Amino acid sequence: MRHTLNAIARMFLCAAGFVMSIYGSVQLNALKSPSFGELLHESSFWVAAIGGLMTAIAFEAMRRAQSPAPAPQPAEPTEPITPVAPVAPEKDERPADDGDKLSLVEVVGLAAGGVIGSGWLLAVPGLHESLGEAALLGWAAGGVLMLTIAVVMVEFGLISQRTGGLLFHPHDAFGPLVVIVLAASLWISYAINPAAQAAAAVNGLAEVVPALAGESGLTRIGSALAVAVTAAIIAFVLLPRRLVLRTNAALTLLKIAIPVVFVVCLALATPAPLTGSGPAAGPTSTGVMSALITSGVIYAYIGFQAPLDVTGEVRGGRREAARRVRWAVYGTVVGSFLLYSALQLVYAEHMAASGAAHGTSYARLTDAATLAGAPLDWLVVLVRLAAIIAPIGSGIVFTYALSREVYALSAERYVPSGLHEPRASRLPGRTSDSFWLILLVNLVLALVVLVAVGGDWQTLAVLNTIPILILYAVTCVVLAVRSDLLGTGLQQLLPFAAYAAFVVIALVVNESAWDRVWKGVAVIAWGSLVLLVLPWLHHLRVPGLGWYDAKNHGARLVSRDPANRPFVVLALYLVALTLLSAVRHRIDDDSVWSVWSLRALVMIVASGAFVLLVGAGRRYLRQARLTSTRP
Repeated sequence: MRHTLNAIARMFLCAAGFVMSIYGSVQLNALKSPSFGELLHESSFWVAAIGGLMTAIAFEAMRRAQSPAPAPQPAEPTEPITPVAPVAPEKDERPADDGDKLSLVEVVGLAAGGVIGSGWLLAVPGLHESLGEAALLGWAAGGVLMLTIAVVMVEFGLISQRTGGLLFHPHDAFGPLVVIVLAASLWISYAINPAAQAAAAVNGLAEVVPALAGESGLTRIGSALAVAVTAAIIAFVLLPRRLVLRTNAALTLLKIAIPVVFVVCLALATPAPLTGSGPAAGPTSTGVMSALITSGVIYAYIGFQAPLDVTGEVRGGRREAARRVRWAVYGTVVGSFLLYSALQLVYAEHMAASGAAHGTSYARLTDAATLAGAPLDWLVVLVRLAAIIAPIGSGIVFTYALSREVYALSAERYVPSGLHEPRASRLPGRTSDSFWLILLVNLVLALVVLVAVGGDWQTLAVLNTIPILILYAVTCVVLAVRSDLLGTGLQQLLPFAAYAAFVVIALVVNESAWDRVWKGVAVIAWGSLVLLVLPWLHHLRVPGLGWYDAKNHGARLVSRDPANRPFVVLALYLVALTLLSAVRHRIDDDSVWSVWSLRALVMIVASGAFVLLVGAGRRYLRQARLTSTRP
């Protein structure tokens, strides 16, 4: 236990120092040519200096805590992404009795735990404000889209049951350049999720402690607490793997039970007027498709793919593992739709009866209602508890899944190989471990984004949603490219579902607010550029980058590599989608003809991109002569 606390303390020290350095540097950049004496009197200078010193001390402490890497493989096995048929795992990676793999309860915990987070707490009020009585259409539209995507991803993902599957199949179909774009999307989105969930948890706590948040978002105290919660979520995954999974399963059960109890009680309760709250809320002019991202509907649904990140760790043979994954993912998507719809119904009923203003929280509505003449004080406590633990539980799932994906990326040297090499660890049950270093990198990235957006949940949710939608869209294309791997019967219909999901994702992105679209695409572009440029700088032997030994895939762009065409088509498609969103932003919503003409144009562009990507992928397969992923 002492060693665990020491390791967590070093991570906190390093992350805090890094954030202080960034904050101080940004503040100093605003000064115009200060003298040395003026610098000494600036608090920002000392914040940056102390932050840099803290980071240096933390890194030195972590370096001294290490010893030469032992020979055995990591205790927590994952399988690397590879463009060939699955390789049989090492004997010491999988216990013979299969007892170290994920049970059905743990797989369901990953799927449902990733979905039931802060979305149901914040999306329901937002959707009510946007659509009013038509809010159920928003949940239905989002549910149909997510179920279609889930079917495509699950059925194709189960062809090769291995960890890192979300990037493994695109690697086969398109080559490494497209994988870099998807890796950036997945990494940034997954790393941002704990920060978004931490901000939501602090917002929930702010109902009890008002000093944590104001009208403009989190206060400084609230932002500091969000940073601490983010670090705690990521540090929790450092505990023994079995403990993390079982704790997450228990949290998931609690996260489901509380909303169900809430729905039942509020359906039977009598609303009471909220004095001084203003007139009853009415819908805005937002359309259903626009509300899917703007109100957080898509954000509330994402997370079901967590079992697909760790398919290779699911217990049982191929058929048994496939059954567990299907139960977990399909059950989560359908169950979340039913739960969200029920929440929306009781919320709308109590909003209309109480005359509450837009954005009124569950807790306030519950506090004003009575059940059989008795107040619902105990239910208010449960709702406020759920507002804290539900986001934290979802953040744990994304953190766990991301560590496995980054491990797979490192094994194939899309990122430095040091992120998957076994290192000495003093953490309990982890004598040889590389995940603590991956989690440290993810912590720094999450905290940088959290500080950059000032803890704003809406911005964090958008940066989490847009990259995931792009990842979903490309996965749909992969299925069409590798349709030869599909079986007979209903599986032959999957390419049509993949095409439909690809086009609908384009429409949803186009209908979203412009400021959300460009931020999401900019994050993808920034992450892809980093993953392409850093290996190139390492290849040029730039001082200080000797540790970044990732493969220089960017060199393919100046050659006749077959991986170029899929990458160029995808990049041009993202640019076109962004430009069409900008055009949509300038169109008057009252001009029905213009709006529907643009939607038709978006469908044409998406359809063309789908066909071009499928053709480019199949050409890549022919030229690269990849072997089938079917064992």
